[in-house]
Amino acid sequence: MLENIHALLDFNNVSKSKEDRVKYFSQTFGLTLEESENVLAGELVPNKKLLKQIADKFEVDTLWLLKN
Repeated sequence: MLENIHALLDFNNVSKSKEDRVKYFSQTFGLTLEESENVLAGELVPNKKLLKQIADKFEVDTLWLLKN
């Protein structure tokens, strides 16, 4: 799942900088910087609501997000 989230960020031209990605993710999904950092580092698994938000934002299937 983590690889797919980063692939979506890459596809949407989000900077590869860790700091920029954390800020983008935080602003886009209404998370704290710490929550965003943990999700993007694979230390926090997104809940169903966040998975749906990510899928909707990037127009992908939630099941695709869960694949490795």
